[in-house]
Amino acid sequence: MIKKIILTFILGFLSCGISLAETKEVSRAKYVLSNMQQDYIMCYCFYKIGAEYIRKSNGEESLIEGVEKSSDVSLKFVHETGELMSMSAKEMSSKVEVEVKKQLDLIDNDFNKASILLEKYAKQCKNLIENKQQRISFWEKKANIKFQ
Repeated sequence: MIKKIILTFILGFLSCGISLAETKEVSRAKYVLSNMQQDYIMCYCFYKIGAEYIRKSNGEESLIEGVEKSSDVSLKFVHETGELMSMSAKEMSSKVEVEVKKQLDLIDNDFNKASILLEKYAKQCKNLIENKQQRISFWEKKANIKFQ
């Protein structure tokens, strides 16, 4: 009888250990996805605002098209990561609205101050679009520290 209780206790303890490990892995994955999605949202908004600025300043059409293409790529990844996290389109749209407001507030809703956004986001967004694996690795390292 005592052996059964001890065996049950040990098996229960081991299964809890496995559950904790799985929970940590799930937490890490959610953390990485959530942060990657936020990066894509940030870049999507940056590119959309940038395209509008270029348009209003009578910029070259080819430049506008290139920036719009980058915004489309960012939005595609916003939705892909959102789907992996079982987010609704409404939740994703809400996050985008918050980020647009944040970025417009940074420039006081004045497109003539768009250079502020350029300095803050251009390099990071360019790197994110061209080499998303580098950013994934960045967030994975952060997740491993956060969920040890």
